[in-house]
Amino acid sequence: MKKTSEIKKGTNKLTEIMLIPEVGILIPIFILCVVTSVLKPSFLTWKYLSAILCASVFVGVDTFGECLVIMSGEIDLSVGMCSTFAGVMMGTACVNWGWSTVPCIMAGVAAGALVGAINGFCVCRLNLSSWITTLATMYVCKGLAVTITKGIPLEISRLGLSDFARAKPLGLSWLFFIFLALIFVMDFIIRHTKFGYRVRAIGGNKEASIMAGIDVSRVKFIIFVLAGMFAGLSGVFDVINGGTANSTFGDGREFRCIICCAIGGVSMTGGSGSAFGMGLGVLMFHTLWYCLRILGVNSNMQLVLIGIILVAAVVMDSVRNKIQMRRMV
Repeated sequence: MKKTSEIKKGTNKLTEIMLIPEVGILIPIFILCVVTSVLKPSFLTWKYLSAILCASVFVGVDTFGECLVIMSGEIDLSVGMCSTFAGVMMGTACVNWGWSTVPCIMAGVAAGALVGAINGFCVCRLNLSSWITTLATMYVCKGLAVTITKGIPLEISRLGLSDFARAKPLGLSWLFFIFLALIFVMDFIIRHTKFGYRVRAIGGNKEASIMAGIDVSRVKFIIFVLAGMFAGLSGVFDVINGGTANSTFGDGREFRCIICCAIGGVSMTGGSGSAFGMGLGVLMFHTLWYCLRILGVNSNMQLVLIGIILVAAVVMDSVRNKIQMRRMV
């Protein structure tokens, strides 16, 4: 009997560990790397690994805002085009207005914050659906970006950011280290501040949050503004990295952000998630994408596999929630 109880305890402990989102993500990442390195031995070199890490920055910064919005029980479909619009505004401030580096960067982030504020006002004050509101602003941002640039990239070489963009500390980039620092900052905010608690509480149970005295509308408005600011920062990163402001940079990024959140263990129904899990979700997505490209998998089949992984991530989230509910009973 003693041995049986010990086995059950060990099994329960293993199950608890496996249900931790961050642990669950590391396993497929490890399997992907092993399989790809067996089929393509050159994969496990710093050249490829650093490329994956650096490529994850742009979607990753955008995903910060999406993560907060989803945790609060809402959705933001505008983050991709918002980053495009923000990048274009940075380019416009440089080329057309003659602003210097810092004001141009601030213009990009402010443009993203403005879009986020519009989303927040429509959802929190006008009680519109976040799906419809952010879908509308997604198209507005796309239209404005194309109209302002007229489809022509805006050069920002005058700002002198090319050396910063080309710098490769430890074979990576300064943008990656900024992204890494943001993960730690975001994790602290989500786990250890009243704001982070309120975000999770609102997503978990809106009615209970209202009864607890939380100003739900105010918190959600701040979340949408932050999502816009992160999208704006992502657009600034795009421009710095590419040396131009282009109206095509953020195409389809909003869906990649949602996929990364789902893979990273952010509950699609709201109420739970972590910055580290989100960061690993971004890493998982880009590792898969690079592995499929290196192995020469057909682009259409890549979409199929990404779709399957998204479904698997949502199923895992559902299973995790059901197990947690059983333990609470």
